[in-house]
Amino acid sequence: MSKLIVKYKYWFILAAVFIVLRLPSLFEPYWYGDEGIYLTLGQAIRKGLVLYSQIHDNKPPSLYYLAAIAKTVFGFRFLLTIVMIPTVYYFYQLVTKFFNQKISQIITLIFVVLTSIPLLEGNIANAEIFMLLPTIAAFLIFLTAKKNINYLFSGLLLGLAFTIKVPVFIEFGFLFVWLFLTNLKDIKNHFWSLFFKLFTFGIGFIIPTIIFGIYFAAKGAFLLFLNSALLQNFSYLSSWATGTQTAPASSGGLVVRLIVLLIFWLLIFFLKLRKIIDSKLSFILFWFGATIFGALLSTRPYPHYLIQVIPPFCLLLPTILNFKNFRNQILIFLSFFSLFLIIKKYDFYTYPVFSYYKSFYLSASKANFYKFFGQDVDSIYQISSHINKNSDFQDRIFIWGDQAYIYALSDRLPPGRYTVAYHIVDFNGYSETISDIKTHLPKFIVYSPMSNRPFDQLDEFISRYYYLDTTINSNLIFKLR
Repeated sequence: MSKLIVKYKYWFILAAVFIVLRLPSLFEPYWYGDEGIYLTLGQAIRKGLVLYSQIHDNKPPSLYYLAAIAKTVFGFRFLLTIVMIPTVYYFYQLVTKFFNQKISQIITLIFVVLTSIPLLEGNIANAEIFMLLPTIAAFLIFLTAKKNINYLFSGLLLGLAFTIKVPVFIEFGFLFVWLFLTNLKDIKNHFWSLFFKLFTFGIGFIIPTIIFGIYFAAKGAFLLFLNSALLQNFSYLSSWATGTQTAPASSGGLVVRLIVLLIFWLLIFFLKLRKIIDSKLSFILFWFGATIFGALLSTRPYPHYLIQVIPPFCLLLPTILNFKNFRNQILIFLSFFSLFLIIKKYDFYTYPVFSYYKSFYLSASKANFYKFFGQDVDSIYQISSHINKNSDFQDRIFIWGDQAYIYALSDRLPPGRYTVAYHIVDFNGYSETISDIKTHLPKFIVYSPMSNRPFDQLDEFISRYYYLDTTINSNLIFKLR
């Protein structure tokens, strides 16, 4: 037994760090808005509703099916914990393609810390953290590929990641370009060989999306799937910068950022051709640039967007500490400094780390831990409890606010497609929502007064058919007469 412990000492230490850092996430309350949306859509899927046509969000479908499997916030976090185990293993295998065992172990430990702590929302079941597994596995297969079938599997995994979150197409594009550029010298003699590599890689990438397209076409929701999961994301890219969902993606500065990325790639490729940097470092830098571009697609400052930058960031760390190669150090320093400036420019925020773990490991009770996540948590649980006690499972409820987790926590569905007020506002869904409310007549309406989001039709409908049942903090709970 002692020999076994000595042999696998590193993995025991890594597992201990992993468990200590991730354990608190399993006991968090319903508090994170996006998770509330995912779990509500997952609940709708379990109850037979068709995604996009009967329940809406503007992300690709795989995350919602994961939420359907998870059922609860605990289940979602537990599923994420399970997914992160092979993610860490494959990342370690990937690192060994660039560095020796000792360095690989250190880098993997850093990766575990950065993807587990709440600093960049590594504890939250977001798409960016789930897509790490298929993305990293795809990169590992790509780097060890010897046959066309390997490129097919690599493309399939990236295609699967794409059905979790759209920005991974940038990493697919990077690998596609890399495969082309690194075979450019022999293109005359091996044109067809390169063509079939690129073809199988590309086909693999689009297969998962085609499968989902066929499924939603069979459900009569193909156009809604195409619009909500894919096309709507283009308007979403510019909406933060322009303040509207209707502006073209280019108006948010996307084209400028793409030009900067291409210039960066050309510079790295030039340095590689001149043998100023080696192939391994140039690969990591290509990847690093691609992930930063992906994180900036919408220029929103959400910290979980930076999670996709973590793998290449970790791979660059040993180079900046390699004092034997000053030129490489300068290049990596400039890359890291650019990332720092980008984070500052777009004002990416972060979450506290030490107070989070202190509140969990030193709290005397669950209630004290829940207080860490804000005063609204208690209100959400009170509202959900009130709905559960005074309605049946088949009853619909409607929330005029952004607390979608009330649907998930009370196990009730909304009357229409939209789960949060900002979706109704962003997609001008007022008329559709009122029509759905009239059709399904929700037993309760949870109303959060918002002066910046007037909904006169809803106010009039409530005054006619509902009465004020109770008030929980600032939330008005109306019940059907």
